[in-house]
Amino acid sequence: MAEEKKELKLSDGKIAKVGEFKGKHVLQAQKVAGKDTDKLIFALIAACVTIDDKTIVMEDLEEMNGGDVLNLMGEFSGNF
Repeated sequence: MAEEKKELKLSDGKIAKVGEFKGKHVLQAQKVAGKDTDKLIFALIAACVTIDDKTIVMEDLEEMNGGDVLNLMGEFSGNF
């Protein structure tokens, strides 16, 4: 995980910490997403975010509140 830079309070009260990401995180996300490029952003979020100081996997995002997922995606969209 990259150095922490921002905290977001999720709808369930948990705290997501968004880390700054580097090229190595993009490569890791590409490997995890494989040929399904639609999952790249989920894999990138999973590589750079912790929730309540615990690492997550992209499948965790699939079960998360949609608004929370969009907020997390927004943290990364400004970097593309």
